[in-house]
Amino acid sequence: MGEVKSPETKISIEDLWVSFPNTRKNNSNQRNREQSEVPVLAHVDLEVNEGEFVCIVGPSGCGKSTMLNVVGGFLKPTRGCVRIDGTPVTGPDERRIFIFQENGIFPWLTVEENVGFGLFRKTVGERARIVEHYIDMVGLKGFEKSYPRELSGGMKQRVEIARALAANPDILYMDEPFGALDFLTRLKMRAELVRIWQREKKTVLFVTHDVEESVQLADRVVVMSQRPASIRTIIDVKLPRPRDIDAPEYLSLRDEIFDEMGLDYLSGSAGKHHVDDEISPDDAPMVSLGHSKKLDADVIIIGGGPAGSVLGTYLGLAGVDHLIIDKAHHPRAHVGESLSYATTRILEEIDFLPVMERERFIVKGGVSWTLWDEQQQIDMEFRELEGLGHSYQVDRAKFDDLLLRHAREYGARVFSGGHVERINFNRHGFATGITARLGESRFRLRSRLVVDASGRQGILGHQLRLLKSDPDLAQFAIHSWFKNVERGKSSTAHFTHIHLLAMPRSWAWQIPINDGVTSVGVVTDREHFVKSGEETDQVFAESISTNSLLAQRMKNSDRLREYRMDGNYSYRMERFVGDGWLMVGDAAFSTDPIFSSGVSNAMFSARFAAQAIVRALANNDLSEAAFLGYEQKLSGGAEILEGLVDLFHECTPEFINVMSECNHRHQVFRLCDGEIYDESSSETLARLRQMLKTASSSTHTMQNTMSREAAQ
Repeated sequence: MGEVKSPETKISIEDLWVSFPNTRKNNSNQRNREQSEVPVLAHVDLEVNEGEFVCIVGPSGCGKSTMLNVVGGFLKPTRGCVRIDGTPVTGPDERRIFIFQENGIFPWLTVEENVGFGLFRKTVGERARIVEHYIDMVGLKGFEKSYPRELSGGMKQRVEIARALAANPDILYMDEPFGALDFLTRLKMRAELVRIWQREKKTVLFVTHDVEESVQLADRVVVMSQRPASIRTIIDVKLPRPRDIDAPEYLSLRDEIFDEMGLDYLSGSAGKHHVDDEISPDDAPMVSLGHSKKLDADVIIIGGGPAGSVLGTYLGLAGVDHLIIDKAHHPRAHVGESLSYATTRILEEIDFLPVMERERFIVKGGVSWTLWDEQQQIDMEFRELEGLGHSYQVDRAKFDDLLLRHAREYGARVFSGGHVERINFNRHGFATGITARLGESRFRLRSRLVVDASGRQGILGHQLRLLKSDPDLAQFAIHSWFKNVERGKSSTAHFTHIHLLAMPRSWAWQIPINDGVTSVGVVTDREHFVKSGEETDQVFAESISTNSLLAQRMKNSDRLREYRMDGNYSYRMERFVGDGWLMVGDAAFSTDPIFSSGVSNAMFSARFAAQAIVRALANNDLSEAAFLGYEQKLSGGAEILEGLVDLFHECTPEFINVMSECNHRHQVFRLCDGEIYDESSSETLARLRQMLKTASSSTHTMQNTMSREAAQ
């Protein structure tokens, strides 16, 4: 392969200063006048490459057109130098053409006469071919004999562009060329100009007050400060052409330019950092904007489930300005009614236990297990463990609603009913906020940090294509609420009951919601699952029948509502954090809910995320590096839980027997009920794996012995 040719510098602006003389009255109001210099441009340095399209934007009156006039040779600089192809500019040059806002075509000449006006050195035949070529290029074929009075404003600008191109310039200087046109005509003319530029590859220096126009047209956008103007920053626009003006990347670049100009796109008002402030483009994503109109919140949380609500409460306790946006209107139905033992610590920490007691949620004292071929149950009681010794069974609709209300009491601003379509990023790759839809209306919210707490919807993970499913745990659930379900002995009636089914990787839950209602659900592999409406009753009943004890308990039950079906239980995102964003709860990872881990993981990840966010905001560093500690902790817990679930499915029923009878029963029980982020969790998992290996080996030895004895 040949070497890639480096771009050649076409225009070089070096330390350019421009001042204008100004005459003003002195303080004594006398008629005599004194001369003073009004600085317009100061210390401007810029290089434009051959064939590059560069737009110059900035506040009104900052000196954009002045700079263009200096580059074009119509105005001498006060200081500095402009070079074209290495040669200093001393005046206008016919090889460089100006196109102004007010078209300069001659009203007494036809279209073809205007286009061919500068071609007097060409032969008649050459001139005719060139004129025909460029009239066709700008879409004016058929109007060759028309006069300007017979043309629209956009058509006149096309004549101007055709005339400029016909002269075969090496540079086009364009000063607000579409400023006098209506909006739709401007859009059309921009598209025409891009098409022509791509074909001709002229070097273009384009001055505009329209930020959207600059993003649509340019390879680079030069953002000027207020007068005396210097270059605040230069923004590369690495978007494919033609450009989608509704694309998030386009909108992000547009808003970043407004930021650099110190303006808010929607209101046009100045933000907190004034345009005279010096902000490095490298530092731009980390600039603290406080509570200015430029930001809707320091932190935007997508999702108002347990992860989002608990995070909102923690951030409220820390005094962090945040907003929770949730597509649902609470209360809402949701699966996952059994809380693990580990969650009680979080509920106590956010002062939510009084709410749990006030609302009289069922106190969960432990977990009971049953095997498909036995009538007895194996009980694991929380009172054996250190700590509060209990958890809760909850109606998730009520529980989630209360958690969100609690977050609001601690300072969370909650926006319900808003469907988040995407997370927005700037050109540095930092998340800058979200685009959401409410009915038919779209709106954008801006923040310093975006947290995805959208649960299994995984908005950010899907947008960034980070989702990795576990093919070995492609599971679904069928579940509903029932009355008249037998709950077994009174001492464990309020426990969570896990019934193992006589099918691979299949089990059922039995969870008391209140004194009269029990949630029962079947979790099974995809191959055992049916689509909605296809004999759901039969599949549910057949699954229940494979566990004799559960079948007996369900014998006289009555279903209270329609079956619900859920899936996509086991997956993990490739990463949990990035520049200006992080994930919590099921938005980061989810695993087979055999250990009631969903709400527990949501709450613990919210707790860890809050600590990381508060620290990052205090350090004014919202980069990915600032959240790597959080990711490492969450990833470590995910690995422990995934290993635990794999062991359970590989070693059933030995798993239950070992867990209930081993010498390290308490440690294993803690691990199974949510204590996966403890430093000792990996050691406990390794010990459990070894015990299961030993138990499995003993079982196989016994089976082989029995087989030999039977053969003899």
